[in-house]
Amino acid sequence: MPQDRFNYDDEKAIAYDRLTRISWYRCNAGQVFQEGKCVGEPLKLNWLEAQSYAREFSASSGMNWRLPEYWQMRELQRFDCINPAIDTRAFPAVEVSHYWSRDEHIFSERIACSVYTFKSQGYCWQRKTVELPFMLVSDENSEQIKFLGRVQRVLVDFFN
Repeated sequence: MPQDRFNYDDEKAIAYDRLTRISWYRCNAGQVFQEGKCVGEPLKLNWLEAQSYAREFSASSGMNWRLPEYWQMRELQRFDCINPAIDTRAFPAVEVSHYWSRDEHIFSERIACSVYTFKSQGYCWQRKTVELPFMLVSDENSEQIKFLGRVQRVLVDFFN
């Protein structure tokens, strides 16, 4: 992936992905971006609590934030990085952990998808009661590429 994929300022909390047109909050949910760093402890919540937190964060920030879709989390993968396989310049506090996505399992309402950041592997068998960290996205300007992103990620997952 290109080194300049994300547009961000070291003093601002948002990284804009030029490829997907998605704005990402650079810190884990629960952390605050101050002076180029993520401060505080990341929240680890179950899936429903994480969804609620995103709605509360939206109301307090005045911007529409939510949990990223599975394909959006997988799209963060950098093949030249490992442990974590995400650009840590754009996301300075990402942990090596499973991170929630907003997607549920298609056959069970008790299971949702997560992405393990060590190698950015997808996992759609996570019980919703497990407490995991999560990221936040705002993609109000990316409507036209959502479908293509999903198709691309399904193909990448299928052939890897």
